[in-house]
Amino acid sequence: MLRNYLSAALGNIGRNGFYAGITILGLAVSFAAAILIGLFLRDEYSFDRFVADHQRVYRVTSTLSLPGAKPTQFDQTSPLVGPLLKLDFPEIERLARLEGSKAVIRKDGATTSEEVAWVDPDFFQVMSMPVLAGDANAALAAPDGLVLTRSMARKYFGQDAPIGRVLQVNTAIEIPGLGEAENNLLTSFHSMRVMAVLKDIPSSSHLRAEVFGSGRASFSMLALEDRHASPFNITTLTYVKLKPGASADAVEARLPAFADRRFPGASNTPSVTRYHLMPLAALHFSAAKPQGDGDLALRAPGDARVDAGVAGEGALIVLIAAINFVTLMTARAARRAVEVGVRKASGATRGNLIVQFIGEALVYVTTAMIAAVVLAELTLPHLNSFLQKTMVFDYLRDPWLAAALAGAVLLTTALAGLYPALVLAAFRPATALKGGATAPAGSATARQALVVAQFAIVIGLILVTATVYRQTQFALHDALRLDTSQNVRIATRCTPVFRQELEALPGVKQVSCGSFAAMSVGSNNTFVVMPDRTTRTIGAGAMEVSFFEMHGVKPLAGRLFSAARGEDVVLRQAVPGPYPDLQPTLVLNESGARQLGFAKPADAVGKTLNWARWSAASGNTSLPPVRPSQIIGVVPDFTLGSIRTAIGPTLYYVDPATDRFIIAKLDGGRMPETLRAMDGLWRRLGHDRPLAYAFEEATVQNLYRDVITQGVAIAICAGLAVIIACLGLFALAAFITERRTKEIGVRKAMGADTTDVIRLLLWQFTQPVLWANLVAWPAAFFVTDWWLRGFAYRVTQPIWLFLAATAAAAVIAWITVSFQSWMAARAKPATALRYE
Repeated sequence: MLRNYLSAALGNIGRNGFYAGITILGLAVSFAAAILIGLFLRDEYSFDRFVADHQRVYRVTSTLSLPGAKPTQFDQTSPLVGPLLKLDFPEIERLARLEGSKAVIRKDGATTSEEVAWVDPDFFQVMSMPVLAGDANAALAAPDGLVLTRSMARKYFGQDAPIGRVLQVNTAIEIPGLGEAENNLLTSFHSMRVMAVLKDIPSSSHLRAEVFGSGRASFSMLALEDRHASPFNITTLTYVKLKPGASADAVEARLPAFADRRFPGASNTPSVTRYHLMPLAALHFSAAKPQGDGDLALRAPGDARVDAGVAGEGALIVLIAAINFVTLMTARAARRAVEVGVRKASGATRGNLIVQFIGEALVYVTTAMIAAVVLAELTLPHLNSFLQKTMVFDYLRDPWLAAALAGAVLLTTALAGLYPALVLAAFRPATALKGGATAPAGSATARQALVVAQFAIVIGLILVTATVYRQTQFALHDALRLDTSQNVRIATRCTPVFRQELEALPGVKQVSCGSFAAMSVGSNNTFVVMPDRTTRTIGAGAMEVSFFEMHGVKPLAGRLFSAARGEDVVLRQAVPGPYPDLQPTLVLNESGARQLGFAKPADAVGKTLNWARWSAASGNTSLPPVRPSQIIGVVPDFTLGSIRTAIGPTLYYVDPATDRFIIAKLDGGRMPETLRAMDGLWRRLGHDRPLAYAFEEATVQNLYRDVITQGVAIAICAGLAVIIACLGLFALAAFITERRTKEIGVRKAMGADTTDVIRLLLWQFTQPVLWANLVAWPAAFFVTDWWLRGFAYRVTQPIWLFLAATAAAAVIAWITVSFQSWMAARAKPATALRYE
């Protein structure tokens, strides 16, 4: 019996090779997409679970509450927190800290830039990593120890275990406010020995560093933070590993008392800091999203909402393919009427026929799955490269993965094959053998409903794709409110000599300087004392005079900074020291003016503001005094950071001592030679490390890499959905034109021309598109609105976008069915009237 069923299934596939090919192709493509999406989701939800005893590992996070501002979550803590936690909590078995930074590595005269994680000696006893060679713990205990991944070892030495080999390392950072001797220590090359090599860290790790340096090195970022440790510096990633059986909840409950005891704060800044334990396995979805450049050692955190959307896309693609399978099988049902009649007349029961047709469905689905596995294996390397992941499709050695594939085959067969089997098995033998078999009542309506569902999905995916694209373009261009074209950001102090030489280079149109906070890629809060003696928190961004002009920022009221006005640039001539008595003039952004109680921007101009100005020379180790400044202007809210969060109230002032970047606007017509000239100037001024620069446009794009990736993924899914839905509509067109052959002949005999018939058939195929809008429009609106709520600044959803999506779906439908409609309309009436 099984051989008979298999023979019948294969014979049917052979006789209907074109339609069978369409069915298998649609299922194969959808299965391949679902496999890749499943691998992606598996990777997303397995982050950091490869770490031994990850259930006992936590990262200590900080929540800072300042007056007049919402509490802010930080993944980092002060470098002081870790050692004090180890002293106060006996439940902690191990503790380690990490500071990430860019560094320059030199070997055999060639220099490259790498992201280096400077860590405490116990780091790999907390965050265990598979070691390939050497002793990672001993490496971190040595002041010149270096640990590389296998990829880094091969990159620099061409071998897997270069134990004992030496690299020259330079932290490549100059910090305003530090003495010349300390900055020279940071920017000089130091010899470090490779003492251990790790296996390549999986992409499912929140850490992306591939070079780990001993925090005991005097020039490391961790040692620097220890030398200038302050409760106000929230810069260090702190990890703890609890003892077996220790309760994280019990530790968490005592952390507020720990913070109050160890960091009581100061009387003139009523801030409150609280610490929390975040489980290692929860970091990927719970960590704070970076608002600027982010921590260099960390991967961007995931978004559970996005992953849910990706899972939904995979399910929809498989659903479309399953609908396509049903419509194709039922549309061709009339062709098998005689076969069904013969089998029933020979004694086959309805149950026998159902089993046979489900068996045929199993052959289709199994063949499609085999093709899908091949497609997935061929596509996975490209997907890994695009997503920067290391996903593996090892179904032969992974029983859970093999079981999932088998389960998908059986489930799809059961859900998609049952209805066609019931339809085919319901034919009556007598009617079928007379050649007049028709499908049971309601099957045409069900098939029409399925096509409506297909196009609802297509229209919804088109709307989602368009919304993601519009939001991405808005984030990259319109939302910034800044001109970033041809702007190069150079990571170095704004020294007069380098700046003047840079301005003199051909191809450099303008030069300015700024701080992290001025560009909204870092946090630097200060406080303002209001006339009623209450305190409010506000961001403070230091910059150079020409910063606004370079970025195309115009004042809403008042004026911008001017080098010709001494009150704007008083800090240029300030006597070095923690807090010079001079206080510069201020420019507020719109949010700052509103927070300080000014109804209109013009109301703020000329007013005096009492505020505390942090100084780079203080090292942030003491609280500044409150002094008055005059407000000279108000500018629109702008950012070079992420628009996921609202632009905060900020005041801007000119202070060369705290500038962390030089920004140069280049002539786009001779950019390559200008960049080479900049590098040559850098070396002529005595620097033996490469010039570290980045284009501002590229930096902003990096902030939205996940959004761009989402957009590409959704666009691909939408494209697949369109293709598969077109196959389903093609099947419906074949069915309808076949069933209406006589009707078309009668109409043409009564005087209808080809155009009338084509118009009739196109309207028949347009109706599912129109009905689909009743489902697609509200569903797409709520989904995209839910996604857009992740941005503080977002695009609207205009009605024209929904109409355009419907029009696109209608055009797709017309193109799909136009050929069959044209062929049916051109048929001779006499031939059509003789059709049985």
